[in-house]
Amino acid sequence: MAWRWTARRILVSAFLIFHLTATACWVLPNCPIKRQFFSAISYYMFPTGTWQCWSMFAPNPPADILTLEAVAVDAQGMRHGFLFPKIADYSLWEGMARYRHPKFAANLLLDEYTETRRFAARHAVRKLGMAPDAFPVNVHLVYMVSKIPPPGSPPGELPAAPLPVTLASFQFSTQSEVLP
Repeated sequence: MAWRWTARRILVSAFLIFHLTATACWVLPNCPIKRQFFSAISYYMFPTGTWQCWSMFAPNPPADILTLEAVAVDAQGMRHGFLFPKIADYSLWEGMARYRHPKFAANLLLDEYTETRRFAARHAVRKLGMAPDAFPVNVHLVYMVSKIPPPGSPPGELPAAPLPVTLASFQFSTQSEVLP
């Protein structure tokens, strides 16, 4: 019985060391250590929703509402749109499990997340279910940017119409490039 307790403690300790190391590498400024481990760590950080970014804090918190879309143009010139999910798209219970998702779109603005943009474009193409004969596919990640009404605005005032801003563009020659 004592060996089970010891094994459990070792497993929990190993997980905590891994998690804290991954988090520490993630929050490092853009440096060689972060660039070395970012790709490997992202396979743990993104699905668990434990990744983070400091841009949401003072002195300059975001003043825009960002929604992320992908526009894919296939080999025949057909346009396919993919809207990345928003918390408002889910019920209260579904949204509680996804409360970290809005950070994903906002963090793609940072230069250190260029590889993550490719990850998002690949995801959009997979979700669109494009057939192998649709390749090559050009994917454009587009932000729809709406200004947040300033403090003191009348209640219920809607933000201005969103403006499209292209974040990045990618070309995938074959379907195998977008598969996990």
